[in-house]
Amino acid sequence: MQESYTPTSARKNLYQLLKQVAEEHRPITIQQKDAALDTVIVPKDDWDAIQETLYLYQTGTLAKVAERENDQSGTTNIDDIDWDNL
Repeated sequence: MQESYTPTSARKNLYQLLKQVAEEHRPITIQQKDAALDTVIVPKDDWDAIQETLYLYQTGTLAKVAERENDQSGTTNIDDIDWDNL
């Protein structure tokens, strides 16, 4: 379950919260009165992984991987892969 804090309580414990997020790889939410202003704090490594996954999805690479994983016709010859156009 994701923990939530008000801006005031987060500010009081900011260093500890940042350390907790980094060590436990669990995001925390800073909730504000206007939900449109809520913010999530995640570790940098997790953020980078999310960004990479989004990039692979947007470029269609994840779909190609899933297609190959579900291919029942046999194995893919590595020499037949167009690595420049994945």
